[in-house]
Amino acid sequence: MPEQKPKVAISIITLGVDDVERSVRFYTSFGWDMSPDSDPAMCTFINTPSTVLGLVGYEFLANDALLKAKPRAQYQGFTLAVNGSSPEEVDAIFENAIRNGGTAHQQPQWKDWGGYDGYSGYFLDPDGYPWEVAYAPFLELTEDGRLMPKSASE
Repeated sequence: MPEQKPKVAISIITLGVDDVERSVRFYTSFGWDMSPDSDPAMCTFINTPSTVLGLVGYEFLANDALLKAKPRAQYQGFTLAVNGSSPEEVDAIFENAIRNGGTAHQQPQWKDWGGYDGYSGYFLDPDGYPWEVAYAPFLELTEDGRLMPKSASE
């Protein structure tokens, strides 16, 4: 009998932040809500349509993970992303981020992603985490904003 693999899903993305209240204001400006299960002394949960963002004090998270808290580099090998259903929606999401404390890094523009045309830009959240806002017309986006690339079995 083949070995049963456990179901594994990315259930939460936890960000170490300098000011939890500031980050809550920023992320709730996207229409995401703060869970009543939140405990600002430990972790504040921001519910999005596709996952949960955890907001935790930067030093607290480093200590919990037994990692050394260092000054943050602007790029650490990852970006977070949200997708819009059109270039206009990308622009609106981007402008909302800037209006609510984010920093524009790259204005949204049409790009060639290796033979696929897409429209995207980048902003930094109040703690410097890089976010891409993208429109990828070649990928399905559900009504609640989840990106649905085909799986290998399709």
